[in-house]
Parts: sequence; structure tokens; C-alpha cells
Amino acid sequence: MSGAIDLKAGAMLPVREIVVTPERVQWYGDGMHSAATGELRRAGQNIHTDAEYAKGQGLTTAIADGMMSTAWISSMLLKAFGRDYLERGELRTKYIKTTDVGITLKILGRVRERDTQGDGSVRFVLDVWTENLAGVKLTEGDAVIEVRSLGNDS
Repeated sequence: MSGAIDLKAGAMLPVREIVVTPERVQWYGDGMHSAATGELRRAGQNIHTDAEYAKGQGLTTAIADGMMSTAWISSMLLKAFGRDYLERGELRTKYIKTTDVGITLKILGRVRERDTQGDGSVRFVLDVWTENLAGVKLTEGDAVIEVRSLGNDS
């Protein structure tokens, strides 16, 4: 198990920075297209994969799919809480601003509550979000994770 059990209310999870490259966005789009059709397919021209097309739709550039931010937040929680997150975790996100292709994105999480339950498990409530390097929040949400493993993988 990770050191999550030691986290106190107010503690920040380790911050992760990701460069939102056109290749990452294309891979995500290709994966979604391929999964939907059952065969390997490349995502076509859209607001995620083509900056000029995105500009024609009123955006300033191509943008990452919102689910990419959710996946990066989920990855942060998995790294911090491991199996407990997978088995007894919940995550909700809301996309509040676009995540432009080309930016460096910060993935953040802060423990809002930490409560020991009657069975000895620990329930964590976290605020989670992404922001750009200027500190502008792009995605926000919350997570609830019950940690039971306390040093064993049960």
C-alpha cells in the first residue's frame, strides 16, 4: 500500500505536470474511435486533432478531450491510493474551461477530510483539479476513497 494512510486533512497529493501534446490527444482520439468501431481507426479532423478546424468552430486552438483530464486525475489517485482507489474509490469531475493542446497541465489533489471508520478503515474525501501554469483551474472535482488495506493487499 502507498503512504496514503498517513495523509492528513489539508495535505496535497504529489503534483504531476503533463504536456498536452498533439500526439497525446491524437492517440486518445484514435483509441476512442478504435474502441467504438472494434477495429483500428484514426480519429478524423475535429476540435481535438486539428487546430485550424478548432479555430473554425470558435476555439483558439485544438483542445484535449475532457476525459483525458479525468484520466490524469484518476492516475494521480491510483498512484496515491493504489488498489483501494480501484476497489473502493469514486471520482467526479466537471470541465470548467478548455484544456488547450500545447499547454503544461498540472494535476492536483488535496485531502479535504480524513475520517477513521468504526471498522478501522479510513475514508478520504479529496478535492481534485487540473490547472494551467498560470493557476487557472480547468477541471474540478472530488473523490472519495476508503482505505482498508493498511499495509496488506487485502
